[in-house]
Amino acid sequence: MKKRRKITEIVIKESAEISSIIPNEDGTFSLKDSDGHPVDHEQHVSVSYLRNSGKPKILRSVVRDSDDQVGDNPWKKYDKIGFIDTNSREEGEQKLYVCSPSLLLWQDENKRFAYIHHVDLLAGYCSYDVNPERIGWRDFIQRMQASNLMNGADRMLVVVDSEKGSIPLINDRVEPVYSDFMLPDGFTIAYATSDSGTESWINKEMKRRDRVAGHVMVKVKEDQGFLKSLANSGELYIKNTFEEVT
Repeated sequence: MKKRRKITEIVIKESAEISSIIPNEDGTFSLKDSDGHPVDHEQHVSVSYLRNSGKPKILRSVVRDSDDQVGDNPWKKYDKIGFIDTNSREEGEQKLYVCSPSLLLWQDENKRFAYIHHVDLLAGYCSYDVNPERIGWRDFIQRMQASNLMNGADRMLVVVDSEKGSIPLINDRVEPVYSDFMLPDGFTIAYATSDSGTESWINKEMKRRDRVAGHVMVKVKEDQGFLKSLANSGELYIKNTFEEVT
């Protein structure tokens, strides 16, 4: 096997004189100007090997911006990692939605082996002007707080696929997650798209969440009895038995 190497390209997104480039433990970099202010940038991280011609062969790559919360090794910063994606459909003046969450749990203290814990899905109705993704975020976080899967000292990363521009404000506790629910201590939200599932294991899991949510949405819309119960209650949980869907 040819030796692989990691290449990081830093793309500056504003006019600034760079005073310092600080490598972070998670594989990202912090850039600061001469006044000590952060400089907006993107990081293009790729894994490659050299062809016989001397040119690099890119195996996988990912683009991160300066607000990235994941890094190369999120397990160095977080004790648990959650994922949630939501599928919604317009139903008259309402939206029908299905939220598909999962949780990464480590099997040993050294965080070498992990498995995905499948969390019950959430289905519900909301008004047309509401983003149901945020309903799912709040519900997932509240369920994690109330479960025995977390202790008070745990740090959890919640990976989502929506509202990238609002995430820094939510993490700074300036903007609520949904309604008046602010992000609790110990939780951090990060963005990762489900549209490119070959870039990293985080993207792959988000793609899985999207696939499961879409499959369950089809099942929900076909079940008139369930829809009637859902209309009466507003929200219902669905046991997750859909992980083998391809």
